[in-house]
Amino acid sequence: MELKVGLEKATVELRMDFDPFFHAHFEKVARAGALVIRDAAAGQDLAQEAFTRLLERWGDMASDDHARNFVYKVAINLARSHLRKHGRVFLYGLRRPDPPGASDPMEPSDAWFGMIEALGALSPRQRACVVLVDYADMDSAAAASILGMSAGTVRVHLMRGRRALRVGLGLDETEDQS
Repeated sequence: MELKVGLEKATVELRMDFDPFFHAHFEKVARAGALVIRDAAAGQDLAQEAFTRLLERWGDMASDDHARNFVYKVAINLARSHLRKHGRVFLYGLRRPDPPGASDPMEPSDAWFGMIEALGALSPRQRACVVLVDYADMDSAAAASILGMSAGTVRVHLMRGRRALRVGLGLDETEDQS
């Protein structure tokens, strides 16, 4: 009986630590997955699956950074797997959101569709590197760990992806590239 009570208490404590982490990171992981897969609804599905897997291993996480890297790695790998299985996803026919303030913050906007179109011109590896480094604020070493490549390879894909995005978004090539 004592063992059962102890396990229940440990489960409650783990969940109490997990909930703030989930609330702090879910939306960003969902958007990162959506940017890689180029589908807003699928991004949420990817994030849900990634966080489910994280919860199963929550007690093994050494730090918040370890958990963050784990959940992004799972979401990005799921997105890449989905793209391999189902090919490219085209966003024709999706409705535009209601006026600002009246829509769900996860619902696509005009800026979303513009970015998705520009990201669509990138290779899947370039897209994943750009999303992890520029959107998820990771350094090239963390992105490399998640993507299973060297940090130098991430930087090369990042440089080429940023250049292609500038062209795709119609930005001046001479603008500050910081």
